[in-house]
Amino acid sequence: MTDDEGRDSFMECDEPTLDQLDEDSLLEVFGYFSFDELLLMSRVCTRFLQLSRRCLRKIRHFELDYRAIASKQQSEEQQQSRLRDIFTNVGSNLESFKFSGGFIMNEDLKRGIVTGVALNCSGTLQHLTINYVELREEHLVALTALLSHLTGLDLGRCALRDETFGPFIARASNLRTLAIPGNAELHGEFLERWQDCQRMEQLDVSYCYSLNVGNLKSFLAKAVNLKAVDVTACQWLEKDKGIFHACERKIESRAELPVFSYFKHG
Repeated sequence: MTDDEGRDSFMECDEPTLDQLDEDSLLEVFGYFSFDELLLMSRVCTRFLQLSRRCLRKIRHFELDYRAIASKQQSEEQQQSRLRDIFTNVGSNLESFKFSGGFIMNEDLKRGIVTGVALNCSGTLQHLTINYVELREEHLVALTALLSHLTGLDLGRCALRDETFGPFIARASNLRTLAIPGNAELHGEFLERWQDCQRMEQLDVSYCYSLNVGNLKSFLAKAVNLKAVDVTACQWLEKDKGIFHACERKIESRAELPVFSYFKHG
């Protein structure tokens, strides 16, 4: 056998390429890819898209790293494209989603994130956490699509107002935990609009400095399963001192909210 013939014989025994592997072998290979590599592979072809999603949709608790996206040297369209890739590949199987931004942030990115979670996570999402993000009426309207499935909601320090938060929370019928600490402009009128709150167990309105505890009186009568309310730093009037003692059940003063182990990426 000549050297050329030997070389040709060796080349014919090369390992198969990715597109030549069977489904099970490919899935095993894809299991070694990083989050970013899976997003990249999802753009190659339909087969790779399906395999990438099978891997990515094992993620149940996802925290979006806004700063990682915002800090990338990319155009706005590239940033929006990355958001779409993340939500379309991960969103449909998520049970909880967390996002912490900042009051000074790109409005288009904020809109893209809110729209992304509302459009892609409405089927399975049970817990939503958005903190340190100014949520205006347009954002709350978009997030309304999630309320029929949510059992836990945390909108801490989101500059909420009664006139826009009231119509939003009135649509929530399955919530068991609601945390809205640090929303200094909430007075509590939203509680009067919220009628379908019988499943509520934990409420955190701490550091809502304008909230009058007296506004909780009618809410306590409606939320028959409420077990804990955190009203730290809220407004107390003398006549409201016995509001919790008047209940026929014990109301704890510290809310116990669910904690998840998030996969964080951006």
